[in-house]
Amino acid sequence: MALHAAKAARPGHQLGFSLVELMVALVAGLIFAISVLLVQAALTRQNVQMSDTLQRDNQARAALDLLTRDLSNAGFMLGGQQARCSVLLAYDSGLPVVASQTFSLNPVTAASQPVKLPTSSAVGSSSYPTGTPDPNGYGTSTQFTDLIAISGATTALQPSSASNASGYVVQNSTTQSSSGQGALNSGELPLGTTAGISVGDTLLLRMPLNGKLACFRVPVVYVGPSTSPSSTYIKSKGSTLFPSTAYAAFNPLLISQGLLPSGGSLSNANFTQSRLTDLGPSTSNNLQTVIYYVGNATYANAGGATFPMLMRAVLNAQTDALISVNPVAAGVVSLQALFGVDESNSGAVTNYLTWPDVVAGNYQSDVRSVLFALVTRTLHADPKYTAPATIAIPSPSGNGGAGPDAFTPYTVPTGYGNFRYSVLESEIAIRNSLWPH
Repeated sequence: MALHAAKAARPGHQLGFSLVELMVALVAGLIFAISVLLVQAALTRQNVQMSDTLQRDNQARAALDLLTRDLSNAGFMLGGQQARCSVLLAYDSGLPVVASQTFSLNPVTAASQPVKLPTSSAVGSSSYPTGTPDPNGYGTSTQFTDLIAISGATTALQPSSASNASGYVVQNSTTQSSSGQGALNSGELPLGTTAGISVGDTLLLRMPLNGKLACFRVPVVYVGPSTSPSSTYIKSKGSTLFPSTAYAAFNPLLISQGLLPSGGSLSNANFTQSRLTDLGPSTSNNLQTVIYYVGNATYANAGGATFPMLMRAVLNAQTDALISVNPVAAGVVSLQALFGVDESNSGAVTNYLTWPDVVAGNYQSDVRSVLFALVTRTLHADPKYTAPATIAIPSPSGNGGAGPDAFTPYTVPTGYGNFRYSVLESEIAIRNSLWPH
């Protein structure tokens, strides 16, 4: 009995794993755990990349929706009661970025970046926060992008409730201005009545020229009786928003817009029977210019990383004052526009042209639609992906006319070849140019 008990208690007969077996098991478990972690990391990275791409596409689509909404308000409809303006001519001596202080507000225009925001509010001022992406800091030969400006009414624009719009007709413009030198040089418009017009209002002067309707932004600095018999008048000289040489200052712009022949000029006779609409106080913000552009935005909460960002700036179209600047979509590297024109009055778009070619052909009043293209990139690089050197942007096919022009392909900058790029396009009709008047 004692012998058997001794044998049972000998160490050589104890059950369990040897040291070698334990080491093998630990190594196998470690390999399995590392494999799981690697797969999880790869899935997480793939999920981040997919989420990044999806988010950029969703923001770009939302930007197109916003562009569509703004473009639907392009042009000055005056509540559908009056014919639309072919172009709105304006002046601002406070603009810091233009060679000439006269400029046009077409329903939609474009300018190639880099270019400063056309506003009298300086970058870094209280109305333009420091650090806001600036269109003048973005855009090179490899980063071609447009600055798109859309001008129009925020609602169906009606004449001021206190006004007498039917009576705002320019009388004999040669003899009935207070200075006696005519409306052209005095900047004074003799009217049958000034009831309802107040100092500080902005008027819209609508003048037929060359088969089109030229409109002038007219600030009111004085309302009073004329020295001429039985006449009242409004005065615009003395404002930063009106030329000191009065309406003659607009001649070059009228020629460039095809409203005057080459070498032509306005005369006092052009003013007689022209009509005005009181747009109300200049601070009302009923008329706005919305500007889309691409800028570089730096984010402190992202380690100081810099991302391209589509921005939306809103200006008061009566005073050119900046109302707001807001980001629209991150990752937009290029915004481009082609303008669908109907230069033959066929009732349909016959060519797609860049804005410089629209101006060269004097087709500003013949624009019927805008074809937008957005090029976006992800905010995170994918080391396993290599983008093509050039991102093609589909352009409209030829149709036997003088065009069409084409979008500019986007050249991927050095160091950004591991980002993913996508292109979104949308064509939007300018309804105010299509509705019958």
